[in-house]
Amino acid sequence: MKNTTYIFFFISFFLFGCKSEVPEKIEKVSVEKQEIAAPKTESIQKIECYTYLESKDTIYMALRIKDDTIVEGDLSYSLFEKDQNKGSIRGRISNDSLFASYQYTSEGKDSEREVFFLKSSDGFVEGFTETEESNGKTSFRNKDFKLNDSYTLKRTDCR
Repeated sequence: MKNTTYIFFFISFFLFGCKSEVPEKIEKVSVEKQEIAAPKTESIQKIECYTYLESKDTIYMALRIKDDTIVEGDLSYSLFEKDQNKGSIRGRISNDSLFASYQYTSEGKDSEREVFFLKSSDGFVEGFTETEESNGKTSFRNKDFKLNDSYTLKRTDCR
């Protein structure tokens, strides 16, 4: 019986002795109310296409117009007995004037030049003026454009 008392005493001591109270640490986390921003809306984009098609000559321009001022698109010239060139344009529309940089490939050679188009009631008419070349880019020397009415690009369905 003494053994049973010792065993009971030992188990009781062990159980009560191991129970130690550890104070619980409670962390308070403050969460601030955050405003959820509305998703940014994409800028308004219009797609317009223009074509000049006469006999054996074709000029095609597809424009992506953002916010009525920023222009990106494709431009290609296929004029009879001249080198064909295809490329992309990037620029701005201000009032009825489209100024853009035209990066294109012609006969396997990459080139860049400035282009100008004036918007008319029928479509776009390309303007030309004196140019100069610097660092592989052809730029306008002045803004005294002469319009070539014989190449009016008219609004068409996009390809």
